[in-house]
Amino acid sequence: MSAHRETIDCDILIVGAGIAGSAAACALRRRGYSVVAVEASNRPLDTARGDHLQAVVVDILDRWGALPAFWAAGAEKRHAARYLTDGGDPIITIDYRTLPVPHPYYLYLHHELIAETFLKLAAENPAFRLMRPARAKDFDVTDAGIASLTLHLADGEASRQVVIKPRMVIGADGRTSRVREALGFAFDTHEYENPLVVHFAPRLSADEDPLNHFTSFMGPNGSISRIPRAFGAWKLGLVITKDDIAFWKAATLAERRAKVGRIAPQLEPLALELGGFYAITLLNTRNWVKGNTVLLGDACHAMHPARGQGMNVAIRCLDFLTRALPEPADMGRPEVVRAALAAYERNVKPITEKVLAENHALGTARERLGADYVAQTMASLGAIQADPECLRRYTMDSAGYGDWFEAAANSMRS
Repeated sequence: MSAHRETIDCDILIVGAGIAGSAAACALRRRGYSVVAVEASNRPLDTARGDHLQAVVVDILDRWGALPAFWAAGAEKRHAARYLTDGGDPIITIDYRTLPVPHPYYLYLHHELIAETFLKLAAENPAFRLMRPARAKDFDVTDAGIASLTLHLADGEASRQVVIKPRMVIGADGRTSRVREALGFAFDTHEYENPLVVHFAPRLSADEDPLNHFTSFMGPNGSISRIPRAFGAWKLGLVITKDDIAFWKAATLAERRAKVGRIAPQLEPLALELGGFYAITLLNTRNWVKGNTVLLGDACHAMHPARGQGMNVAIRCLDFLTRALPEPADMGRPEVVRAALAAYERNVKPITEKVLAENHALGTARERLGADYVAQTMASLGAIQADPECLRRYTMDSAGYGDWFEAAANSMRS
């Protein structure tokens, strides 16, 4: 077998081309940086994962010049959310159309299509290179961060050794991050007891909903969320016990319908198709930055999906990161790169901790799964609905324009 060696010098190496990594490549495409992205898999991402982008993230996509590509890919708008009793009575309604923001709606698109759209946009950068499938594991680590990454690639009878020498590294390689491992980032984790089961279903003719509501049904038998999905479908999310997994795996359509119908009778007619089971883990690194390397997304803050924040927080953090970076001409000055990354971590990480703490509190509460928890949640949401100022703040926070966004923006300006 023949072999040859190639060396690539670049401004920024992105390890991982999932949502966070592909979004980073997209955000950087018009900034003049040379960028290499390395991704282990050449398969589409899991379609059942997060697919809704907050209003503030839609504004970010607009500023990146990415929004037209998302509409072209089939993205749709969600204008509202609502929580209903199991009998269909309203508990609270969140109408994003009332907000004084540039894009008063959520955007939704299949998870794998979000990444694919980001990567298509990233390819507009003539100095962008995507290497996949390629496992990033052979790092040359120094006190200054990551000096190089060596890839060992096979192509038929030939083999290649590619050495990437970056001036900066973004570790966006998920919850089991090799970048985090290579640099020895310390982190804390929490394994939640109860997993999530996801189902898909086509919309029925009676499901006409021009606002494309996210709808959560709540009652004495539990709660379940019906989430609009692009191209005429629903996604249903339900927290279950580990013992329930065997039932959902073996259940017939009639059994699935009956089980869902006991929680929300309105959903019983749906033709439910099992999408998957998801164990839920919180991961929080104690630092985001070491030398020339910064962690992004699940590599540094994997969170409970109770509030649908994980993907959105990653993109919001990324937007602040790209604003903090040195100009391309200064990327060859290690001290400038390190100072920029340190400033980003100092300003944004403490504020992001609040989101993780809130999600953890809500996720821990949902572990109870009982009627008492559902009743308490219904009462809390009803109190918010009854107070116009509380409802306004709740809506702003849901759209991504709450205290987190304001504090992070102010920190980066100071």
